[in-house]
Order: sequence, then structure tokens, then C-alpha cells
Amino acid sequence: MNMLRIWKIFFLAVAFLFILTGCAFFNDNVKIEISRQTPQQEIANTTLMAGAAKADITPPPGMPMGGYSIWANYGKGFRTRLYTRVLYLKPASGRAVALVQCDLLTGSLLLNHRVAELIAGETDIGIDGLLIAGTHTHSAPGNYFENNFYNDNASNAAGFDPEYFNYLSRQIANAVVRAFKEKRSAKIATGKTQIWEMTRNRSIESYYANKNVSAKTPPDIYNSINPDMYMIRVDSLDNDGQYHPLAAISSFSIHGTAVPAKNNFYNGDVFAYIEREVEYDIKNGYKTSWEPIHAAFNGTHADSSPNYRKDMQGFIEARRIGTSIGQKAFELFRSLDGKLKNDATIRFLARETDVFSEPCVDETCLCDRPVVGCALAAGADDGPSPVISKLPWLRQGSPRWFFTNSCQGHKRNLAGPLQNIFLPKNDFPHQLLLQMIQINDVLLLPLPFETTKEAGVRIAEQCRDKLLSEKLQSFVVISCANGYYGYVTTPEEYSIQRYEGGHTLYGPQTQPFLAKQLSKMALEMGQGKSENNFPEKWSYNLRAKRFFASEVTGRTERKTNTHPVFIAAKINDEPYWSFVWEDLPPHLLSWEKTLVRIEKSDDGVKWEQLRLNRQPLDDSGYDIAILCNDVINQGKTGIYETRWYNPPVGEKKDSYRFVILPQAGQDLLYSASFHQEDAMKQEKNYE
Repeated sequence: MNMLRIWKIFFLAVAFLFILTGCAFFNDNVKIEISRQTPQQEIANTTLMAGAAKADITPPPGMPMGGYSIWANYGKGFRTRLYTRVLYLKPASGRAVALVQCDLLTGSLLLNHRVAELIAGETDIGIDGLLIAGTHTHSAPGNYFENNFYNDNASNAAGFDPEYFNYLSRQIANAVVRAFKEKRSAKIATGKTQIWEMTRNRSIESYYANKNVSAKTPPDIYNSINPDMYMIRVDSLDNDGQYHPLAAISSFSIHGTAVPAKNNFYNGDVFAYIEREVEYDIKNGYKTSWEPIHAAFNGTHADSSPNYRKDMQGFIEARRIGTSIGQKAFELFRSLDGKLKNDATIRFLARETDVFSEPCVDETCLCDRPVVGCALAAGADDGPSPVISKLPWLRQGSPRWFFTNSCQGHKRNLAGPLQNIFLPKNDFPHQLLLQMIQINDVLLLPLPFETTKEAGVRIAEQCRDKLLSEKLQSFVVISCANGYYGYVTTPEEYSIQRYEGGHTLYGPQTQPFLAKQLSKMALEMGQGKSENNFPEKWSYNLRAKRFFASEVTGRTERKTNTHPVFIAAKINDEPYWSFVWEDLPPHLLSWEKTLVRIEKSDDGVKWEQLRLNRQPLDDSGYDIAILCNDVINQGKTGIYETRWYNPPVGEKKDSYRFVILPQAGQDLLYSASFHQEDAMKQEKNYE
């Protein structure tokens, strides 16, 4: 390779780094102070108590979406609403925990601190018993982290958004408080199954480098994954004196990348379907008087992609994969019918460490400075960076083969020594919250990392070695929990420097460091220790940008803009009915409330809400999308479109209509009626 080409590649890397970080220079600064509060005194109970709650966390249009970095889009609306789901558990003997799952890219340590502060006066949950994890969908907002690095680089636009962060914190805290206040006597069961064919290993070269993988037969991408789904089922005492299903917590290892970077809808990716399939089936199968929740956590997914068909990344495949996993999850849920017990062992331990000041455990140390690898800029297989992913030295699998004795080993530093100028050390995450929660025979190991299959195995094994006498059956690593540090690979996987290794910021010893830290904590927990080391307060200084705040307060009359139109299916796109209307600007609508439902009539006079698959059809499900196409009239009027995907198409004479529900004093708005046979005609015309 001639020198001219080498310099071109170097300057491309510098340019990419500047693109990643440059817009952060134009943001304001915001300081956030959080105090550690003492929670309510626990009230004695003689049996297991449980409560569950769900809250909407969907923002207005305009937020950058996290996961695909600069290749992502601003959200124009949502395809599946984003939710937070909470399960509160308090054993007859011991302290309470709150397990919180969010349809977000990942957790945030700042969220943990703020939510713990908000709930302390109304619950008995301490910060050490609060778990907040993201599903790792790549189609939800970013910009709510405690560090500038991910606020600037995880999304397509840089900056911490204090308004969305405050909204997130309040919605999560309110759900935790509601779960606490609605707690009832409960029974619990745990189980496990395996799910194959829905995932594939996207970095098989790295996995094959592991010293414990057979050198004789190269591993298969469909078998070199974590197929285990774990579940905790909770039933609660209803007013009829009987126990009925209240909630399920599951963990499965799959990337939230079935929907590609070009998407501009907020959505939960495969997890939207996994969550709802179980919730719908519990509601219909068990006839519960409440709305059950299914909180689906992510496991060791870092090298595990959804097994979408070639060239079919999108909602069709997200639905196929997600509903298939959801159906398997419900089978597991049903298998626990006769295994529920009203006693539970629940204990936990948490530690918070600044890895800048305490980078070592025993003789295993993290690098003193986090570094972005060239392979991170190249992107992963599910979302490769245009051009950059093809370049030598920048593409995946281009490790450094000389001068590898430095702390970062085989990693090629993006932009070389200039990285330290563009990315100051203090911008990176460095406050590390580690936690473990035992629930009967399951030990949850939440990590603020995306964890590869083998890295998770090694971490779990070291914890198992310290708790052999505890009769624990399952050691479950939960990724993207209580913060975010990027990836963790094994040292062997790191040496290959694919995307996962390039995004392991603190070097090849990250996995051994975490394993030793957690195994020490496991030993302490086994000895009955429960002390934590949280400070009295936390302080954050972040570069901020507000993405959807507006000073416009004028009102507009909502009105129909078009007659419903049927859009026939195209390649890799689902068919849908579209309806456009005018309404208040986006920031004046309450996006957490139901906005649209579908009604049907068999005579054109009497209308009722349509039910499909035994579910009322509105925007809380799979197939009703809402987007903002424009804002006009000097910011006072929003132009909105709602889409009904996958409508029934046939000869039945039923009439349908969109119903736009009241908002801010506005009346109901009805579209003109439309018919299935209209869709058939348009399908034939398209063909």
C-alpha cells in the first residue's frame, strides 16, 4: 500500500471522528445534581408481595434515534409505542427489588440515580435494589446518558436532552411507585427453554478465536449463539381469592437490529413483538382482571443478530422473528402453571466504582484511558458504515499486528494520537455500577455492557464458582443495564478487532476485570454481606441540546386532510391504509396517550372498535403507526399521518374508519369510511 493511500485512510478516519464529535461544540452545558435519598421504612409482610406497572415513554417526533450513530434518523413518529415495564418484588424475609425494563437502546446510570431519588419518598426501594435495563432497540431515542461520549455519538445528533431525560425519569419513577402501591400477595416460579433459528452469530471469526472453541470444526453461525430464554413468572392474588398471572420477566439474547438504520419510526424492534405476544396471550388465555406485563430483557447479545432473511431487514422480519420468540416465551410461561410457590429467596448486592481511580481488581486492570477502535467506525454487519466499512485498517477484522504490548493490545486507534484531542478522557463513561440479584434459583447479573456469548459464559462461571453451595441453577447476564460502556468481549475475541472488539473501550482485560469484580461480590453476597458504597450525591456536567422544545402556544383546529388511501404492498414493505389530518403542533400533543383507533361497522350506522386476534386495534399494538409529516402555519399546525398496516383484505362488506382521539380539549375526529374491497381493487391495480 503506497503512502498516499495510507494518508487518505488516516484523514478519512480523522474526518469521521470530527463528524462524530463536531456538532457537540455548539451545545449548551447543563449541570445535574442528584442526592442519595433514604427510602421508606419497609413494612413487614408474611408472604411474597408483588406489583407490576407499565408506562409509555414515547417522545414527540424530532428526537435523534440511538444505535446506528450518524447513520440513524430523527424520529418522525412511532410504529410501536415505547414502554417501560416494572416488576416490584418483596419477599417475606428480606428487602424489596424493582426490575425495570425499557424499550430503549440501553440503560443509563444517570437514570438510575434520578429514578432512585424520585421514588425514595414513596417506596421502600433503594438504589442498590433498582435495576433499569434497555432492550437495545436501535429505533428509540438516545441522548439521555450520563456522559458526553454516548450523548454525542450513539445517535445521529449530539447532545444531552434534559427535557426527554426528565420525562423518562418521571415516567419510570411513576411506574415504580404504582407497582409498589398496587402490590399484592404473590406466587413465583422460574423456568428456562431454548430457542433456535431466530438468531445467528454475526462475528463468527471472533468467536472461533476463543481458546475453548474446537479447532477441528469451525463453528456454525446458527449454533454459536446463546439459545437460552430464562423466565420468572409471578401470579398475584385477585379479588376473587384466586391467584392469576400478573407478570413475566424474561431474558433472551438478540440484537435489536431487525429494523435498519434508514427507519424513521420509534419502535421496539423485535422486542415490541416479544413483549406484546406474551401480554396478549396471558390476557386472553387466563382472563386476568388486570393488564399483565412481560418485561423482556436482553442477554448476551453482543455478537448475536436477529436471523432476518437476506436483504429483508425491516418490519416484516422484525414481526416474524419477534412473534416467533414471543410464542415460545408464552409456551415457557404456560409450562410454569404448576410450579408456582408463595415463598421466595430474594437478595442483592450492588457496588459503584470510578474506574479512572480504581482500574484494577487484584492484578487485572482496565486501560487507564478508553479508546475508540477503527472497527467501531466501520460499524457492525447489521448497520455497516458506508465506504468506511470497506477500507483497509478501518474495516472489521483489521487488528494491529505490531506494537501490541500496549494496554489496548491489537486495537487500532481511530485517528491515532488525534483521538485524545477530539475525545477527552472525561467525556467517556467511568462510573461503573455492578449489581447482582438472586431470585430463588436464578442469579441476575446486570451489566452496563453489550456482552458477547462467550464473555457472558466466563463471567457467569466465575460467579458460579463462588456460589456452588447456594443451589443456583441459572446465572443470567443482562446486557445494557444500569448504564452503558459499549461492549465486552473475551481477550481472544478482542484480538480479532471486529466491531465488538473495536467498541470494547477499556481494552482486552475488560471481561476478566468484570468477572473478578462480580465473583468477589458473589462471594460477599454468599457470606450475607449487603453493604453498599454509594456516595451521598452525584454531579454531572453535560453538553446539552433540546430537540423538541418549542415556545409556540397557538392553537389550531383539527380537521381531515385527505380521504383514507390504501397503499399496496411493495418489496419488503407491508400494505397499509393511510389517513392524514391537521392538529396541534407535536409538542402540544400528549404522545403517551392513545391517539388513534380503528372502528368498524357492518351497516354504516353503528360503529365499534375493531378487534383483531382478540385485541382492540389502536396505536398500542403492532400495526398502527403515527408520524408527523410537517409543521406549518408558523409552527402552530402539525400535519399528521396514521397508517394501519396489514389490514384484512377480502370481500367482506364491513366499513372501517380511523378515529383520532381527543387531545388538549379537541373533539373526536373521524375519517371517511373505507372498505376491504377498495383495498382488493387497489391491490389488483398495483399487480
